[in-house]
Amino acid sequence: MIKSNTIRESTSRKVFRAFNTIFLTFVCLIFIIPIWNVLITSVAKDIDVMGSDYLLVPRSFTLQNYWRVLNSGYMGAFKNSLKVAVLGTIFSMLITVPMGFALSQKHLLGRSIIMKAIVFTMVFDVGIMPFYIVVRSLGLINKTAAIIIPVGLSTFNLIILKNYMGSIPVSLLESAKLDGCNDATILLKIVLPLSVSILAAVILFYFVSYWNRYFEVIMFINDSRKYTLQVVLRSLMFESDDSLGGGQYVYNNLKMAVMVLGMLPVLIIYPFVQKHFVSGIMLGGVKG
Repeated sequence: MIKSNTIRESTSRKVFRAFNTIFLTFVCLIFIIPIWNVLITSVAKDIDVMGSDYLLVPRSFTLQNYWRVLNSGYMGAFKNSLKVAVLGTIFSMLITVPMGFALSQKHLLGRSIIMKAIVFTMVFDVGIMPFYIVVRSLGLINKTAAIIIPVGLSTFNLIILKNYMGSIPVSLLESAKLDGCNDATILLKIVLPLSVSILAAVILFYFVSYWNRYFEVIMFINDSRKYTLQVVLRSLMFESDDSLGGGQYVYNNLKMAVMVLGMLPVLIIYPFVQKHFVSGIMLGGVKG
């Protein structure tokens, strides 16, 4: 009888693993196939994409599309996006880290009221028109700062950073104060080295957020020379004719090449923060 139960359990386990493998493979294909199509199309010749919108099997290989992008105006938009992402991430971290550390201190006067006010901004939005009026009154229209300063603080990132820093033992901070350290020294010498995981996750969140900025660009930037890659890419996707100037038609292979170049910065950064990413999010989400 025991042997029979063992066999049935083993069989059900195998069935579950087979179903799980098939299901997860299907889910992976849903994400992999579009990316594969982008890569294959980006290195295809014009003649291979004229009558086909979706390539899964390579028909040709050429890097001419990437050279066309590098030698066109899209590199200016790429540099603008990189500038916004780097400066924006630095600006946001300079705000989020000290603020998260301050809010993690339970003895902070008015801590509860401040947190409620911050969470309120996460739930309710002031609207587009007040947002635009405030930015215009600050004189930021058509300036790169308009894409960075108004969205410099993410409530979500602040909360997970605050939760993580609040999990650091109070005795460790108190012993540092007894040794004569002030709050700035404690933050720089003790808290930050212990928060590498969550800092890596927050930096990645901020970088991706700034890299994908679109709405603020079309609302505040009037000079096309300051457009980010996302705005130019959308224009490219919907304006096929004469997008490169000189009457040259833009096929899907060139569009996909722009998309690949647009994904590169995040793909380059992610491997360096991957080992800290999951642990940082888990710890910052459950502690505090």
